[in-house]
Amino acid sequence: MAERKTEATSSNLVDEMAKRRGKRYPAHAWIAEKFPDYVKVLVDLDEVIRLKPRRFDQKMHELFHIVALAVEMSNPPNQPHLKQHIKQGLKLGLAPEEIAEALMVCVNPCGAKVLTYGVTCMLEAIEEMKVEGQQPIP
Repeated sequence: MAERKTEATSSNLVDEMAKRRGKRYPAHAWIAEKFPDYVKVLVDLDEVIRLKPRRFDQKMHELFHIVALAVEMSNPPNQPHLKQHIKQGLKLGLAPEEIAEALMVCVNPCGAKVLTYGVTCMLEAIEEMKVEGQQPIP
């Protein structure tokens, strides 16, 4: 019986993470199934960071994610994750020029590879959105 409750709880946690992130990640489902208490803490932390009133809105939080993931760039498996945050940022109203400008700020401390990688992922994300029938908010 306790195992069934854990499955329901882990499923709810994965659903909540997918709703907040705009995509269901298989890794999240596996982690939630094996460590639901850990994922619960992540969901609660996400609520504190992103859902409560803060100085920065959700759009800016996505921009922070984009910059952080672009700086972490030399990890090819990271690319879909970065593109997902770019898509979410575009849906929330970030302009491609705003994303590019934020990435340009990283050139001095992190090198031009951040800008090139980030803009490349952004252009791919925009094309994927078009195929998916979505448009960035201008």
